[in-house]
Amino acid sequence: MQNINDIVASIRRGERLSASDALVLWREAPLWLLGELATQRKREVSGRSVFYNRNVHLEPSNVCLFNCEFCSFRRRDGDPDAWTMSIDEVEARAKELRSADITEVHIVGGVHPSHNLDTYVEMVRRVKRQLPHVAVKAYTAVEIFYMISRAGVSIAEGLRRLAEAGMECIPGGGAEIFDAALRKKICPDKCSAEEWLEVHREAHKMGLSTNCTMLYGHIETLDERVDHLERLRKLQDEAPGFDAFIPLKYHSRNNRLSAAGECSVEDDLRTIAISRLFLDNIPHIKAYWVSYGKATTEMALAFGADDIDGTIGDTTKIYSMAGGTERPSMSVEELENMVRAAGMEPVERDSHYNVVTKKVVDKVERVENKMEHKSIETKKIATMAEERVVARSKAREPERAATKRATAPVRTTQSRKPAGEGRTKNAKSTVWAFLRRRPIIANILYIGIFCMALVVVLFFALKSGTRHNNTIVVPNFVGMTIGEARADAERRDLNIVVRDSIFDVDLPGGTIVDQLPGTSEVRDVTVKPGRKIYVTVNAFNRRQVDVPYVAKQTLRQALNQLERSGLTVDKLVYEPDMTSTDYVERQMVGGKEITSTSNRKVSVGTGVTLYVTYHRDNQQTFAPRVVGMSLAKAKANLWDYGLNVGKVVYDESVSDVIERRQARVYKQSVAIGSVHDRGTKVDIYLSANDNLVDSLRLVAEKEAERAETERRKLQQAKQREADSLAKLGVIN
Repeated sequence: MQNINDIVASIRRGERLSASDALVLWREAPLWLLGELATQRKREVSGRSVFYNRNVHLEPSNVCLFNCEFCSFRRRDGDPDAWTMSIDEVEARAKELRSADITEVHIVGGVHPSHNLDTYVEMVRRVKRQLPHVAVKAYTAVEIFYMISRAGVSIAEGLRRLAEAGMECIPGGGAEIFDAALRKKICPDKCSAEEWLEVHREAHKMGLSTNCTMLYGHIETLDERVDHLERLRKLQDEAPGFDAFIPLKYHSRNNRLSAAGECSVEDDLRTIAISRLFLDNIPHIKAYWVSYGKATTEMALAFGADDIDGTIGDTTKIYSMAGGTERPSMSVEELENMVRAAGMEPVERDSHYNVVTKKVVDKVERVENKMEHKSIETKKIATMAEERVVARSKAREPERAATKRATAPVRTTQSRKPAGEGRTKNAKSTVWAFLRRRPIIANILYIGIFCMALVVVLFFALKSGTRHNNTIVVPNFVGMTIGEARADAERRDLNIVVRDSIFDVDLPGGTIVDQLPGTSEVRDVTVKPGRKIYVTVNAFNRRQVDVPYVAKQTLRQALNQLERSGLTVDKLVYEPDMTSTDYVERQMVGGKEITSTSNRKVSVGTGVTLYVTYHRDNQQTFAPRVVGMSLAKAKANLWDYGLNVGKVVYDESVSDVIERRQARVYKQSVAIGSVHDRGTKVDIYLSANDNLVDSLRLVAEKEAERAETERRKLQQAKQREADSLAKLGVIN
């Protein structure tokens, strides 16, 4: 495991990112750095292009056998808001789409208990019959595995039948998070990660292209995210066929994981960027605008995304039922404007990422044919006019000759005009006469002159408006008061915007403690004049907040909810339980229990005591690595593993409050990977000496890697033992 500078250098050399290095970047790299690295990688793959398509979704039913914790779409058969379309209704809907300007129909829905492989095959066949010119992207691996398993045929045979009916590619849904333990918590009924991967593996071997996804932002850990990405990358190495990876943001409305809340926009952008850097063999990263919303999608294009999905036309309810974009629909013009606003070039694609040019070619041909027809007509008219002029001229020739003789002036040397003047006037009259006789050439010439003038005007206008090549090095505002920072920013033509506040009793009110974009010791961070610098300040008075009721849910959910409320953990108290581990039974603040009906306000930063259960088989936990982390991240990591924070000690390099906030852990009181009872206290030691911290972090990361390997081996051994006992139990 390397430090950030080494990781960045290896990325710039084009080397593959390891799982451990991806975790370091995810947790510790500045957001601007991730954006820069991901954009560089994106440009190597697709240049300035950002892809979109013209598509609609067809969701035959929201009735589903499976009952996933995170799902807001699923309904039981007979529920008032459940729907199921018959095959005839599906075909009728496809028939309605004949007049729609689309290139793809995307078919997904619930796993309906009465549907089988023949149902799904016939559904595709009917859609393709009505829309032979449109690609059918159909069914998640979860739906496919269920229907094929129920039919009792091989995955290859089932896919062959679907492909023969007209299915051209497979969407990436249903992957969720691959970790088996987490999968048991959030989607225990679905096919396993191995089964999901096997469906896509067989599809790739058959030449069917597919997408892949990851549902993130609920109760998973960063380690589980990276493990998920690594399995996708391995499959793509083994059997290439993934066109795009789509990070799907979890939305919390109307499902049983609602208490977990939703992750931040920064987490969205980090996820997009790490996906681009880690998945070096999957060409496209999609920022699904229905999930992110238009504003975040536009930002994602600066963090490695090169696809935003399509027009959709208000045809999907999966995300809107979970709190995503209501009535999702965007015109081609809106999609292209979004891409251009991000400084990229919009490119229409089909379902296989072929650039759609037919409409443009047809339009050009129509224009050229029309111009050619007009040219022929104009030539005919001009010829007829010339013939009439010649005829009239011949008829009047004797009359002109007589007039010329009668009025001819006496030629003297004084009456002559300068030779040059005569030639100039004759040339001008000849040019104008030529252009009048050939209006098409004249029009082309006028258009060319106009375009050249427009280009010149736009060049100077854009250069002035965008202040090209005019940049400012971002100063470090951390430690200044908000007044000092605003005065300094105004002198530099920057704007200070307060995005958040904290309260630290040791820090003067109004002091800036963080900024975005931040500064770097490695290189200057530059921005355009007039740019906004977002800062976090220390409040003058501690803000009062409501204490949320976090009992009766998992520890991870409770920690997330406390963090969003601005509160922290005082300590974790573990109590034995017969059934569950890491489940919060009750909570206390200031020695008083908080119930679901309590209406208690406390100061921001107040600690809450959580009483957490553990099963007798899960009394112990592993000590994680916190060396190299900030104090806040170290605390969060220890709590995630069921450990308490003991003493917090700063060394002599920390001389003031600002340095204390920037300090990182260089030592922890327990060995990484060592086994302890839940609730054990871990002392942490911090320093502002970056050289010291980085050197010790390298040692700690290698130790963590070894400990993780040993832990997985132990878990695998226990699983094999459990499987053996289970088989013996079945035999007996």
